[in-house]
Amino acid sequence: MSRKVNKIVKLITGLLIIVPLLCQLFTFEKFSAFITYAGIPSSLSLSIAIILVVVELTSLPFLIDMDMPKRITLTSRMAGFLSLGIMTVISFLTFANGHAAVIFGATIKNVNSVAAIFLVFVMWALLICANLSTKKTAK
Repeated sequence: MSRKVNKIVKLITGLLIIVPLLCQLFTFEKFSAFITYAGIPSSLSLSIAIILVVVELTSLPFLIDMDMPKRITLTSRMAGFLSLGIMTVISFLTFANGHAAVIFGATIKNVNSVAAIFLVFVMWALLICANLSTKKTAK
């Protein structure tokens, strides 16, 4: 994959992660209550909401291709996979419990759970492509 294509894939992935992040932050006080629809106990929902938002935010420096030390880049890469892992689990639990998608918080309501799962899988594919090595990153 060429460097230009890799940058475009990273940018698209970053934009797709920013959308749920902004939706979650606009109505953060209601977001932890929405996570309980996934079957997660209310005592854990606030912790998971905070972790998800922080990890999504931490994944952005790699995706917008900031010039950073190698350790921070690796941390940001790992955060991308962790955030999508959390979103995948929440999306599947919400689907299994028969509720609307909760990864957008209370900002965008009544999103079909299947559509949210599809969006998360598209983000997984893009994140994997964004982490493929280019000539510059292979050195």
